Amino acid sequence: MSSPSPIRAVRPGSALQERRSLAVSYLLWCLCLVGVCGVQRFYNRKPLSGLLWLFTFGFCYIGQLIDLLLLPRLVRHANHALLHEGPGVVDGATIERQLLALARRAGERGFTINDAVLELQLPPGVDSGVIREEIQQLLRGELLDVGNDERGRVVYREP
Repeated sequence: MSSPSPIRAVRPGSALQERRSLAVSYLLWCLCLVGVCGVQRFYNRKPLSGLLWLFTFGFCYIGQLIDLLLLPRLVRHANHALLHEGPGVVDGATIERQLLALARRAGERGFTINDAVLELQLPPGVDSGVIREEIQQLLRGELLDVGNDERGRVVYREP
């Protein structure tokens, strides 16, 4: 009998199956051309501003034009929230906590992105780009330091 996988199974309709797509967001944005504004905000988990856009024609289309530039950020935030909800948590640890634990285990030698990709328990569909984003947030929060090892590789350490 095989041991159970540490990654939970993805249920139909779960948040992992609801990752937002930038292409779909741009297609929904195009609905403003026929007078339906704000659908892209509903899609990216912003229902209140979606209602506001819907009833004000996207703030007289000014908000719609701004959204054209902000859509990548909206999609990134909608997908980032998934990583800190239930399905993004593996055995009770978020990606952030797993990275901090890896930094502590690595000690002075630090860890590379490759080490993180190999060591972390990630939900299906999560790639190294998400790990890079998490590391950048930890660096901004001064929870990790960045440096180089003796071979010149970029490594991340606990401060």
